[in-house]
Amino acid sequence: MIQNKLKQAQQLEIQIEQLMNQKYQLDLRVKELERTLKELSEVKEDSPVYKAVGPLLYKVDDRKKLVDELEEQKELSSVRIKTLEKNQKALEDKYKELEAVLKKTYQDSKGSS
Repeated sequence: MIQNKLKQAQQLEIQIEQLMNQKYQLDLRVKELERTLKELSEVKEDSPVYKAVGPLLYKVDDRKKLVDELEEQKELSSVRIKTLEKNQKALEDKYKELEAVLKKTYQDSKGSS
């Protein structure tokens, strides 16, 4: 039983770490999008703007459409971050409960020896 609980705890640790990594990557993405949107707002309207698609760059004719796309990507990433944070908190709570059970089991086994 204790072995199973320890294994569960290890799996939870791995899942929490994976969520943290995903959140970190999304945080970077949001910051990059914010910098891009800031730069776009500071560039003159008549300056050409290019968009990277894979290894290609192509000129963007509709700047408003590009800004809207970037804003939407930023919003989606922000929503995903919030979802990951909720999932992470749930896993951390589950981990704490498991940790408490393991401590109690350990203390009970020490007391009965």
